[in-house]
Amino acid sequence: MKRSVEAIGGEANLRKITTRYTEEDVDFENQGVQGRSISWAKAPDRTATDMTMIALGKTIATGWEYFDGTGGEEIYSFAPADKYTGKRLEDVALSANFYAPLEWKTLYKKVTIRNKAKVGDDECYVVDFEPIKGSSFVEYYSTKTFLLRKRTGVIPSSTSEQKTPYTVTYDDYRSVDGIMLPFKISSFNPGNGNIVTVVKAYKHNVPVNDDLFKPRKVK
Repeated sequence: MKRSVEAIGGEANLRKITTRYTEEDVDFENQGVQGRSISWAKAPDRTATDMTMIALGKTIATGWEYFDGTGGEEIYSFAPADKYTGKRLEDVALSANFYAPLEWKTLYKKVTIRNKAKVGDDECYVVDFEPIKGSSFVEYYSTKTFLLRKRTGVIPSSTSEQKTPYTVTYDDYRSVDGIMLPFKISSFNPGNGNIVTVVKAYKHNVPVNDDLFKPRKVK
């Protein structure tokens, strides 16, 4: 934990940041759809994402996801609103924790370095995480840089026992305000296939009103 925190900029630099604004271009490679998203995160545990999906130059769908510290939901124009409950709610709460990289000892029952494996050409430590609340997952940390390179886990449903496996790979790390952040994020799950996200901008400590983290109508 100490080495991974040092790799991304150190605890002091992380604690200086209280909000993060992110702009991204998203490519749903297997669907012929592109997207643009804007995300907000606010300490200690609030997040929101505004998504626009585009095909053949036209907007085909919009979406809004939020977590207000206790609850939240996904609202997309092509599906009924999905309110977070059960394990899904626990996982969203865990991912929304702004200072989660600093809190392995309080958020997890067990963290185990299992072995080593390659992520591309990068040799990595394979680390199992068992949260106090939420689904277990595995992360891969570079043995050279100690930066997070990959994550695997499952996404539980809020309405059934279904669990969807996922893989996320992190690349193109750059320093932003003394914090190392990935500018390319590649993910895969059986429902959406390959999704490549390219970050256009990160901005820290911008004003973010708590009223943002609420339901919103989508068209």
